[in-house]
This record gives sequence, structure tokens and C-alpha cells, in this order.
Amino acid sequence: MFAGVPFIGEGVIHNLSHAGCRVECDRTVQKGSYVTVRLLLPDHTTALIVELAAIRWVREGCFGIEFLRLPAFDQNRLDEFLIDYHGL
Repeated sequence: MFAGVPFIGEGVIHNLSHAGCRVECDRTVQKGSYVTVRLLLPDHTTALIVELAAIRWVREGCFGIEFLRLPAFDQNRLDEFLIDYHGL
């Protein structure tokens, strides 16, 4: 899930990394916008919070976001997830 002014949307995450991800969705967003993101990871815990992310590129049906600010707890969760699930 992602939210910006004045929209809320849902999408599927691809290419998740420490720096960001690609979001597949049918919602129209604008490059350069800032959003808050809640990632539902397959570890079945609470959503991982990205307090601030920037939309860096937009294509038909998807867009790329860069993570700018995550709480320390969520940064640690992301790091552990990437190691456990992707060997990064």
C-alpha cells in the first residue's frame, strides 16, 4: 500500500532492495511525488513502514520508488528479510 497527497493505492512489489523497489499497479502516479509505503512481506508480521519514499520513474502499469526514510526497526526487518529470502 502507498499513500501520497491526494491518493492511496495498492500494488505488487518487485525487485525489492535496500534502496527501493518497483511497484506494479494500475494507479496513475507522478514522477517526483513523495509517498508513504506499507510493505506486506511474506514473513506474516506487521507491515514494514517506509515513512518517506520518492517516485523516481513511471511506466505503463508500474513505477519505481526509492526509500528515503525508514524507522530503524523497519530497516532492520528489511535487511533480515533480504538476507533470509534473497541471500543478499
